[in-house]
Amino acid sequence: MVTDVKKQVRVGLVLAAVGFVIILAAGSVVGFPSQSGNCASSGCHDDPSGITITTDTTVNTEPGATFELTVDVVGRSGQNSLLLKFPSNLEDNSLFTYVGLSAEGEVSDGDPADLDPDTDEVSVQYSITAPGGAGSYTLTLFAAQHTPNGNSIDILVSVVPTGPGPLITDVNRTPSIPEAEETITITANISSQYAITEATLQYSTDNGTNWANVSMFLVGDLYEAEIPGFADDTYVTYRIVAVDENGIESISEAAEYAYRVGDFPIPPQEPPPQLHYGYYLGAPAIFLAYLGTALEYYDEEKFTRLHGLMLTAAYILTSINILLLFQESPSAWTALNPMYMLDMSNILLFVHSWHIWIGILSMILGTLALITHLAGWKTCNLGLPAVLLWTILGISGIYLNIAFRM
Repeated sequence: MVTDVKKQVRVGLVLAAVGFVIILAAGSVVGFPSQSGNCASSGCHDDPSGITITTDTTVNTEPGATFELTVDVVGRSGQNSLLLKFPSNLEDNSLFTYVGLSAEGEVSDGDPADLDPDTDEVSVQYSITAPGGAGSYTLTLFAAQHTPNGNSIDILVSVVPTGPGPLITDVNRTPSIPEAEETITITANISSQYAITEATLQYSTDNGTNWANVSMFLVGDLYEAEIPGFADDTYVTYRIVAVDENGIESISEAAEYAYRVGDFPIPPQEPPPQLHYGYYLGAPAIFLAYLGTALEYYDEEKFTRLHGLMLTAAYILTSINILLLFQESPSAWTALNPMYMLDMSNILLFVHSWHIWIGILSMILGTLALITHLAGWKTCNLGLPAVLLWTILGISGIYLNIAFRM
């Protein structure tokens, strides 16, 4: 009989010990929810009733920046042990740093970080540092009390890069003007305070309506890519697109980079610095030429000498005008290529080319007129066609002055 009593006591002590262990294990999870995922399916602290979380659910910030997040939590009264945390086993949570707190940003009711003195209420001013890369992240915050009370909230953090983006400079091509079907190599210096993640050369043969893409690779200190060869007279524009690790994109200006296969370089659309003083010298020259010619036709015997003096003065003014051309930039001479006289796709080049060649022809005729006049060959009157050509020059010069400054 005594043996049976001792046996029952032993069994009772074992059961009591097991129960005590179970109670301790249960107590160890009080105060925070399961970290397996959403609180509603965690297996513990799954009852959100009675626990409210108030905070901003969307945050916009820059890569690596620290932002403030105020969180207010009200729990069930009389249960104590209210706790907040960002469980680190959730991938996005682990990418953030909680300034001045643990790796999980844990704050309990009554902690120094708790700004609310009331029991069962916690207010926290979090300082959180965002990841260094751009993108959208989800921070998940848990609040829990004694089992089974727990709740969670998701905060969408958009990390948006700001800044000037990559700097694209020193864009060069080799050769400068290709022959038919010759490949061109484009190089550029691309720099940024962040790593360059993508560099693309884009080229177009239809004035930018469609672009073909070629990846650029770093060769030494420069990025490099090739444009394939095209047939003669193909007009090619190109540009460079660069992206840094924050997703900021920079695009070079395509208008700055263009060429025509087998041709002179396409000049920049800028006015020559002086336009060789056309208004100040050309206008008086035309006036003297017209007046001298009119006087001679009115009374040849009386005004022949005056006619000669006036046309000589006009010739000198025109010669000075031509000499002043040599102060122009090299791009001003591009229109000397006679092929632009047949190409109206660029109206400025078309008019400028005709202006130059008419000027050359009129100067030849004016020189011959002066020589024949000095020689006394009155039957060979070349002054009139020279004056007519100078008139055309004046009209086209007015157009170029206006067009280049629009």
